[in-house]
Amino acid sequence: MALAPTEIAGPFTKLDKQSVIGTLKATGTRDPDVLHAQKQKLLAPSKNLKMASYLMMGCGLLLTITIVAAFAGIPFALFGVWVWRFTSKNIATVEAAYSEYLASAPA
Repeated sequence: MALAPTEIAGPFTKLDKQSVIGTLKATGTRDPDVLHAQKQKLLAPSKNLKMASYLMMGCGLLLTITIVAAFAGIPFALFGVWVWRFTSKNIATVEAAYSEYLASAPA
C-alpha cells in the first residue's frame, strides 16, 4: 500500500487535493469503509496538531499575565494561532478532496 503524504514528510506537510485524491486512488478499491479509513489516516496528524495548537494558545495567553513572560507568551500564542490555521486548511483540503473523489467515483 502506498504511503500517505503525511507519513512521508510529517505533520507539517501542506496537503493539496491532488495528493489526497492520489492517496485515495492508491487504495485500489471503491469500498467506502476503506476510503473512510484512509481519510482518517490523512486527518490524524492534523487533528493532533490542532489539539496542540489549542494548548500552545492557552499557554501563550497564560504567559502574558506577567510582563517578563509576555515576551515569550505572545510569540507562543501567535505560533499556536498559525498552527491552528494551518491544520484547519489541511483538514478542509482532505474533506474537499474526499467529497470530490466520492462524487466522481462510479458506483
